[in-house]
Formats: sequence, structure tokens, C-alpha cells
Amino acid sequence: MLCLDCNVSCGDGVTCSGCKKELCFGCANITERGYRNLGAERRAGWKCPRCRISSPRVQSPIKHKEASLDEIISRLDILTKKLDVLPKLISDVNELKSNMMEVVKSCEFAGQKIDDFESKLVVLTDRVTSLEVVKEALTSTQSTMGLVQQDFNEKDQWSRLNNVEIKGVPLKNNENLFKIVETLSEHLNVPISKANINFVSRVPVFNTKEKSILLGFVNRYVKEDFVAAARARKTTKACDIGFANCDQRIYINDHLSPNNKKLLSRTKQLARDKNYLYVWVKHAKIHIRKNDSAPVLTIRSIEDLNKLN
Repeated sequence: MLCLDCNVSCGDGVTCSGCKKELCFGCANITERGYRNLGAERRAGWKCPRCRISSPRVQSPIKHKEASLDEIISRLDILTKKLDVLPKLISDVNELKSNMMEVVKSCEFAGQKIDDFESKLVVLTDRVTSLEVVKEALTSTQSTMGLVQQDFNEKDQWSRLNNVEIKGVPLKNNENLFKIVETLSEHLNVPISKANINFVSRVPVFNTKEKSILLGFVNRYVKEDFVAAARARKTTKACDIGFANCDQRIYINDHLSPNNKKLLSRTKQLARDKNYLYVWVKHAKIHIRKNDSAPVLTIRSIEDLNKLN
């Protein structure tokens, strides 16, 4: 083709859609590659520089610009109003941050307390372990002491096996206890001489102003015969042994140790509470029976009482 600007023949060029001139790429002020990249539609509407200069320019839309500016100002106002809350938001964030710091401090404090608690718990656990060891030792000691106490009580009672305690005999001045015992034995049809008596004396009765007679025999069998005769007689009064006009009842029983006296008292109380019919002492041993068909039980300690139902 022939370029109409430079009158030089060229293998290829462009055609202006305005003036219809054929131009080489140099006169068209465009590279061949740039022209090819325009695409078919844009190549068909391509204009040479001269036609582009002579084409009337489109007036700028001032009103549109003004409208756009008003819109921008309006949006800026809206944005400004939205930004008005920013200081408060920042304050709230700072307050939240401060609160979070307090929470962190509280957590750290709580963590320290937990550590202290764990340390104290370890100490307490060690102490509890030590106390358990002491408790086991104490239990063993108590068991041993219980056996020792029981053995002592048995020996204490054994030392009193030849003795009887006589209650209800009126006390008078210049009394002859041997004579009283002799008269009592005659009333029971069990004659007793001084040779059978180890000792006889008055002893105070706990929590009363009375004094009972403590009679010690040299022979246990004589003592048992004396007690058996008294029980067979069932009721003996002071007037039966020379105390005129005195119907006071006289009681003759085994001489119990202080521990067994307390045990007998508690046994009688339990018998009343649990409807046991019989409580008695024989050969210085405490016996209990719930009814005529129930077995006879011997009470030697508080533990025996605790087993009763």
C-alpha cells in the first residue's frame, strides 16, 4: 500500500475511519503491534492524528461535577458524624483494656493463691498422714490399756472375793460389829465365829451419809454360804437383829470393786431402758437376762453393755 502522507510504499499500514487515508505505521503514530492489539472493532473506528485533532471535544459536565462534589461533601458529613463517636469508642477500648489488665492481675493473684493453697495442702496432707500414724499407735495403746485395765479390775475384784457388804444396819455409838455380825448370822442360820472373820468395819457409802458394814471372811466358802443364806431369806430387817421398832431392810451382797459398782449401776439402767427383766450379782460377777427364755449374759465391761440390743 502507498502511504498518503509520506508517499512511500509499505507492505502494511492502517486506514483512518475519518478521512479514509491509508497510512504507514510511522505516519499513523502507532506501532504495528499496538495496532494489532486494538481488536477488530477499535481498528475499524481508528482515526489518524489529524482527524482526532479536528474532531469536536465533548464539553465537561460541570453540573455533574458539582453534583458529585455535593455528594462527596454529604458523604464527608456522614463520615464526620460517624467519626464523632470515635473518641468515645477509643475511651471504651481503653477502659476495656484497663479492665482486662485488672482481670489479668486478678488471675495472677488467684494463681498465686492457688499455689499457696497447694503448698498448704501438701503440708496438711503430710500432717494428716502423721496423725493417721499417731491414731493407729493410739488405738493400739488404748487396746493395750483396755486389757491392762481389765486385768487390774479383775485382780481388784479378786482381792475382794472373801468380802461381803452389808447395808441397812443402823449406825449407833459404841456398837460392837462382831456382835452385830454374830446376831445376823444366827438369824440367817449360818453360825459364824470370830475365827471365820478376817475383819469387820464401817465404810462410807458414796453420795450418802450412811455407812455400810464391810465383812471380810478368811474363807471364801464360808462367805458364799453366808451370802446364799441371806438371799434365801430374801427379806431381813433391822428389827430382826435387835434394832427395835426399825423396819429398815438389810442388804447383803458381794463386795464389788468401785469399777464393778459403776458397771452394775449402768447395767441396771440399761436393763430398764431395754426391758431386761433380770440383773444380779453372783460370785462378784454381774449377770443380765432379758426374759425367762433368754440366755444369761455376763457383763465384764462397758463394751459388753454396748453389745446388748
